[in-house]
Amino acid sequence: MAEKDKRVKGRKKIQLTTFVRKELPAGGFSLMQFISRDLSEGGIYISTDDLSLFDLGEEISIIVDQNREQLFEGQAVVVRSARIFESTEAITESGFGLMFKGDNPAFTAMVTDQLSKAPEV
Repeated sequence: MAEKDKRVKGRKKIQLTTFVRKELPAGGFSLMQFISRDLSEGGIYISTDDLSLFDLGEEISIIVDQNREQLFEGQAVVVRSARIFESTEAITESGFGLMFKGDNPAFTAMVTDQLSKAPEV
């Protein structure tokens, strides 16, 4: 039986260049680039084959590139990791679901703007 989808916000298929800044235990940080698969008011799904990059519950900083015009920074929590298989057992999608913390009004406004321009998933 499939796990019930707990996401309550409508998702839209939006591909945005998304940078994740992860603090390193020894100090400093790592900056990684991803492409989003979908976006909602509550969060973003970023695609990657490496599911060892983040831990569930980890808090990270994200920077989203809005059409190469402006960068928006916000905070997020890793709430989901997923690897989706086809019937042929080939991996078709893998990545992380990030839940926005909603602490930056400019970031929230950018998300609302992007969602207003895209069709439902």
